[in-house]
Amino acid sequence: MKECVKKWLSEQVGDDEFLLQTLYDDYRGTLAKQLAQARSDMAASDFAALDRTAHAMKGATLTVGDEEMLQAVLALRDAAKASDLAGAISASVLLETLIDLL
Repeated sequence: MKECVKKWLSEQVGDDEFLLQTLYDDYRGTLAKQLAQARSDMAASDFAALDRTAHAMKGATLTVGDEEMLQAVLALRDAAKASDLAGAISASVLLETLIDLL
């Protein structure tokens, strides 16, 4: 479990290891689904949808205090707002790597 996320979650809900692991697994699963949606949005060149998806990802990262993931999500959102497909692809590759490391 990523230490910064564990610390953040522990501060919010206590030290119940089962609950912490459940929340962490939910976080990872949510991000993976949202990344798949972001890729679908990119494939359709739907930057408005991509911005909404990135916004949802931002909420997930803020909920668990994952600053590293937040920065990658903000890069995706910036690319979506600029209709920058290359930037969005680059951010999505970074996000995939970070999610795989969770």
